[in-house]
Amino acid sequence: VANAGSQLYTMAHKLHAVERSLEQTTMEQMDEMEVLELLESMSEVTNEYQNLRKDIREVQQLQRDVSSSIRYQMRSMQQTFHTLKQRIASSQKGRNKPEKGLDGAGVGIHE
Repeated sequence: VANAGSQLYTMAHKLHAVERSLEQTTMEQMDEMEVLELLESMSEVTNEYQNLRKDIREVQQLQRDVSSSIRYQMRSMQQTFHTLKQRIASSQKGRNKPEKGLDGAGVGIHE
């Protein structure tokens, strides 16, 4: 992302330089060298733009991967939470039942 930001800044700077040179001179005033430099600058901007698009696609894919991983982890945590909740509930139900003595009567229950 930082690299993409840097590339955007570089592209903007080069485009601005090209625009300035076009504003300052007419095509008749430009010599062959200036035209070649202008074409080279435009070629660099095009290449940097393509690299930027590639970087953006990579970042978007990483975002999709991270999002997918987080969704999977959330589902896993929810399932674990649900399982633990059921275990706790069944454990508490077992504790609340009166224990039976050897004769089958409830222990601790006095009549």
